[in-house]
Amino acid sequence: MPVTPHRTIARAAFAAFAAATLAFMLAGCGGGSSTASAVHLTPLARGHQLYAADSCEDCHTLSGGPGTGPTWKGLYGSRVTLTSGRTVTADVAYLTKHIVDPDAMTVRGFPGSVMAEAIQGDGLAHKPADVRALVALIKSLK
Repeated sequence: MPVTPHRTIARAAFAAFAAATLAFMLAGCGGGSSTASAVHLTPLARGHQLYAADSCEDCHTLSGGPGTGPTWKGLYGSRVTLTSGRTVTADVAYLTKHIVDPDAMTVRGFPGSVMAEAIQGDGLAHKPADVRALVALIKSLK
């Protein structure tokens, strides 16, 4: 059978429908930051997605401006003083620990329990890929 413009359009429409159906199935029916919907994202892209979806932007800026929490711009690799008086480097280990257990290493000058309360329902301790994605975002903000 010869390929006609109508068949080409029908094939394209079917392919678009199939792709949309697959995307809907992967995303699931619920809202929020579904890990299934982020399967194909790079860690950096997923970090940006989480930053917006999990309301990180309510306290942390990406621009260096002030916020309830420290800005993420220039944070990675910097030295931060904790409420305990200890100074640490904001490296992967520190950022990972702070994201999972915010009250363990609060930066001096910022409210201690705010982040712990804000992320309480996110379950980041059980989502290492999401934690790595947030760290990737922070690392990218020089």
